[in-house]
Amino acid sequence: MAKYSIVELNIRNGNLLGLDYLSNNERKALELNNAIYIYRGTRSKKVYIGQTIHFIDRHKQHYNGTEEKFNTAGFDKVLVIFSVYFNRSALDDVESQFITYFTADNSKKAGAVSFDNDDVINRTGGNSVNEYVGREDVASDVILPVWEKELYPRGWVSTPTLDELRAKELVKYSPIKQLTAEQGQLITEIINNPNKNYVINGDAGTGKTVLLTHLVASILKDRPGAKIGVVVQPNWEKTGANIFKVYGMNSSYLFVTTTTKIIAENGRYDVIIVDESHKLSRKYGKQHPSFGQVYKIPGFEDCNSHLEILQRMGQQIILMYDVLQAIRPANVTREMFKQLTSGYEKKFLHTQFRIQAPKGKNYTSDDYVNGIKYLLFKDTGLLDSELTNFDPNFNRDVFRDKSEDAYFGYVLGKPMHQLIDWIEEDRNFNAEHINRVLSGMFCCATADKWSIAHGKDPSITHFHEDGLHRRWNSTQENWINIGDADAENQIGSVFAVQGIDLNKVGVMIGPDIRVNEDGELEAVPDNHNNTNNKFSNEEMQDPTNQFEFTLYILNQYYVLLTRGIDGIRLGFWDGDNSFRKYMEKTLDIQ
Repeated sequence: MAKYSIVELNIRNGNLLGLDYLSNNERKALELNNAIYIYRGTRSKKVYIGQTIHFIDRHKQHYNGTEEKFNTAGFDKVLVIFSVYFNRSALDDVESQFITYFTADNSKKAGAVSFDNDDVINRTGGNSVNEYVGREDVASDVILPVWEKELYPRGWVSTPTLDELRAKELVKYSPIKQLTAEQGQLITEIINNPNKNYVINGDAGTGKTVLLTHLVASILKDRPGAKIGVVVQPNWEKTGANIFKVYGMNSSYLFVTTTTKIIAENGRYDVIIVDESHKLSRKYGKQHPSFGQVYKIPGFEDCNSHLEILQRMGQQIILMYDVLQAIRPANVTREMFKQLTSGYEKKFLHTQFRIQAPKGKNYTSDDYVNGIKYLLFKDTGLLDSELTNFDPNFNRDVFRDKSEDAYFGYVLGKPMHQLIDWIEEDRNFNAEHINRVLSGMFCCATADKWSIAHGKDPSITHFHEDGLHRRWNSTQENWINIGDADAENQIGSVFAVQGIDLNKVGVMIGPDIRVNEDGELEAVPDNHNNTNNKFSNEEMQDPTNQFEFTLYILNQYYVLLTRGIDGIRLGFWDGDNSFRKYMEKTLDIQ
């Protein structure tokens, strides 16, 4: 039996038509029951989504002449949805999900979807996704069938299944969707303390970027005159700007840009929020010239990092940070970051969003992340750091699971062949999945070095394995969405996928990492592809820099190994089994 009911009504000149033909239950529900409602204009294709406990009264309020959108949108139909599940918490959840999905479905028509901005945005500071019983039932018994059996057949939406939408950035990073209690409380604290600076520490996949979009939405609402700078990586600049535009938050006071661009403009901001602040640059020779040019700007000559400059430009600074994702010598060092943020409020995000352990397993996504941390960093001292969050009591079953649907696994022999076969088989069953094979940035006899010029020539390949040839990602910016004919076949580097969610991921481990004579992991400079990731030969004589270089390579593999939502498989290049044996021993894999 259906767990929802729908009343569809026509509208003419603001009046509801056909009320006299409804049953007593339907008329009573329109007057008294909790409901989600969706208005639509047949000609304008505009949509308005809301919730209410008295739809008839709410409809009259919309059409009392004071709401401009109802005077001009030409709404001529409305669907009113009722459900046995609709308590107040469920209404908040369903409303925010429908707003998110409709917006993603109409992503090319900014402004086509409207909602009560005051109500929805004010809720981003506190509602928890886990605060009511039956949330999964609401998703499976109401939201999904309403979309696929009611809205799509009526022509109200153009995407037939929700699975197609859920992979979109507009859904994943929506500033409308519900937050965890942890995220909501943190946003409320930041909003209430505009003169306090924050470092938000979080593992890969703990929702730092989602927190960023909600925080921006809340500041735009609560401090409408505040000038906000949102600093993102180049591969997310267009996506970030589009998210705020599509959701109607493209304020003239909001700037979504990269570090070098915001510094070059040399403006002053009430709030600067930095995503992936572990990648902020320091004064260092081996990087793109534009990164060093900023130190010539008057007033910044004595600065030693981009973070130091941003601190001079912003009244309030909020940094999203993960010490395990700094991946090159030009990144601000841990010690510099610690000193520059000594007076900041330090907060941790704990909930894992990206990685989803299969249902029915006795292990969790947190077990996987903690296990990967232990595998890569157990001998580095970083796991004892105040900058990272590590639980040594993780369940190793996540690495021992040999079933077909296990989250983790590894292949033996011909890694590129096997990993490609694995992700392509999954795509046959899940066409909406975004799957990729990724690789450490190694080079050897069968893996060629990469250069920027290669990205424009698809005939140049870099990985060679028994007649199979593949090339590196042709671009770092928005690589997942590029239109190259061989896009899905390209091998992704850490620079193309940092901050990106993928469904199933194959990762090739190469000879740029080895087990040394002390039984510890150690990076191998001669087998590493990217010169900008290395210290100079002279600098590498310093044991401290040797250790730091190893950390950069381990961090790169940490990024690659935490991209997969639904599963990950490892392969070991050129039959090298030293890392495999180290992994099996470290994680107690039989």
